[in-house]
Parts: sequence; structure tokens; C-alpha cells
Amino acid sequence: MNLSELARRHNRDWADRGLHRTPGTFASAQHPVACIDGRDYVLFSSSNYLSLSAHPQVIHAASHATARFGAGSGGSRLTTGTTELHRAAESALATFLGAEDCVLFATGYQANLSTIATLAATSGDLCIFSDSLNHASIIDGCRIARTDLQVFPHGDYHSLGRMLAGRSSRDALVISDGLFSMDGDIADLPALQQVCKEHGAWLMIDDAHAIGTLGSSGKGSSELHSCQLPEILVGTASKALGTEGGFVACSHEIAALLRDRARSYVFSTSTSAAAPAAVLAALPLVPEQLPKLRRNIQLLTQRLGLPATSSPIIPIRIGEETAALAAAAELKAAGLWVPAIRFPTVARGAAILRVTVMADHTAEHIEMLAHQLSSS
Repeated sequence: MNLSELARRHNRDWADRGLHRTPGTFASAQHPVACIDGRDYVLFSSSNYLSLSAHPQVIHAASHATARFGAGSGGSRLTTGTTELHRAAESALATFLGAEDCVLFATGYQANLSTIATLAATSGDLCIFSDSLNHASIIDGCRIARTDLQVFPHGDYHSLGRMLAGRSSRDALVISDGLFSMDGDIADLPALQQVCKEHGAWLMIDDAHAIGTLGSSGKGSSELHSCQLPEILVGTASKALGTEGGFVACSHEIAALLRDRARSYVFSTSTSAAAPAAVLAALPLVPEQLPKLRRNIQLLTQRLGLPATSSPIIPIRIGEETAALAAAAELKAAGLWVPAIRFPTVARGAAILRVTVMADHTAEHIEMLAHQLSSS
């Protein structure tokens, strides 16, 4: 069988199970009302939570940086060099989060992969303990780390404690999302820190969806729970901050280790200067946008009769994949863009409609969605 035929059979099987995906094509920025596939929809699928990706000040900063530094970075930061904007954004993020240092990566995915692999290689005797609902980039980072791995039940820190107590490795790294990207639930960071302290484990939190959304001033999980930062805090600028690039907030020594050893930092071309320039412009805008996001989250959850939450991710549980596709199609016909999330992003038979709220949604947008979901 030739390769194309093999691919065709697998593609057909994937489609028959309701798992084929066809992304919408945007002809506009990700505004609350966006042009997708030639039609305007009220957008409830974007991680542009604070509506900063199209904010005039952010666009101006990115455009100015592009005019000054060019459209591309020219290579890896370690081998080719870095811009003063990359350095400034690292400093600004560290200050914002209250960390000693911060390392920018081209993507949050790369930040997770390289950080996990680097810590495993540095330790030489490490077991990783990963929450069962962690993001795919964490899962892949654990795979390429080529070290012992144990997966603990989602949010079950009693089981985690037992697993840590029974480990045979000298070192242990516990990894969890801070705000889980599909279910929208929030890790109990103080409980995680306590169990790590009891068993001498390091803690790594992926706050990709929490930066800019959780905490009184949008600083993420640690601020929400009024606790110290973990040893490793991974974040991204590609969601609430409205631009691109991942980062690791950590101590100076860990940052130095990553800059020398993290393979995607060393060997991958960095973002253009536009990305850190946008970060620098976005951070001061968080305080004015966050209250609007919170108001919209409260309005939607109240309207749907759901528990109060700080999360801008609101899952509508459907179950069967084809049923989720049908529900998404019904919303689309009503002018609402809400994705059906299916395997492998979630477990088989646990498909959801993943609603995400943005700061610049109007009350009318929220009411339109709530009405449609309630009448479906």
C-alpha cells in the first residue's frame, strides 16, 4: 500500500467517527464579531480573552517594532542574537508576575517541551507526575524527556501524595495546568504546593490560560490563591495578552539553565520583534480590560444558571461527537461561532462546546448566545 492510500483510509475512518476538522478562515481580526468563511459571526471560540490582539495600542507597538527590526528575527536568540525588545519583555513579564527572571520562547508549546526535557536531563534521576488533563504540550514534553512518568487522576492530590511517597527516583517534578484549557477548572495551587513540600518535589504550573484572566490584577494562579509562585511558571502571550510567544517565569539560575540548554530556545528561530513589543504594550492594558472580562463571564454564567467562576472558558457538555457537531452547526446557523471539541482534545464520548468569553463582547452578544443555548 502506498503512503497516500494509507493516509486516505485513515482520513476516511477519522471522518466517519466525526473527528475530521475543517478550520474556519478568518478575513478579519478576532473581534467579538468576526468575518469567518465570508460571513460575520459572533465569536465565542477565541483565546483572545482580554480583546487585546486588535487593540490599537498593541497593533501600533507591533507595527512600529516591525518597521524598526523587520518582519523576521533572523534566527535563534542564542546563535544569531536577540533584540532589546525581547529582553525588555522578559523583564516586564518577570516584574508583572513577581518572578526573579523570565525566558521567552517562540511558543508556549516549545516552552513546555524544552523546559520539561531540560529539567529531566539536568536531574538525571527524575520522575514526573502529571495531571491526567494536562495540555498536549505537557504530555509531549514528558514523552521527549525520556524519564519515568506517572499520571495522577485529575485534581486528586491525595493520590498524588501517595504516588510521590512511593517513588524510587531522587527527584520529582509535579506538573499541572493552572487553568485547564478545555474544562475551565482551576487547579488548587496551595494544595499542590503543600504536597510538593511534604515530598520534596518541584512544581511546574502551566498558566497559559490564567495569565491575564485569574487573580485580582490578572497575574494568574498564584495571585488568585494568594500564594507564592511555583519553581516553574509557564505562560503564553498568545491568549489574554493578544500576541504570540511563550515564556517561563523562574529563578535566575533556572533561567540561565534554560537559555543554555533548552533545545527550542537554542535551536529554533525566535519570534519577530513585533511579539515582545506587543507584550510590552499589552501588559499595562490588563487592568482596564480585566473588569470587562469578569463582567461578561458573570453575565453568561448567571444567564445559563452555571456556578460562578473566574474562568473565561465555559464548557457546554454534549457527549457524543456527532451530537456536538450538530449543536455547533445549529449555533453557526444562528450566527454564533462556537467550536465542537472532540477526541483527541477530550476523551472519546466526552465532546463539548467550548465557549470562551472576551472582554469586548457586549451584553447583547452574551444574551444571544445564552438564548440559543437555552433553547437548543
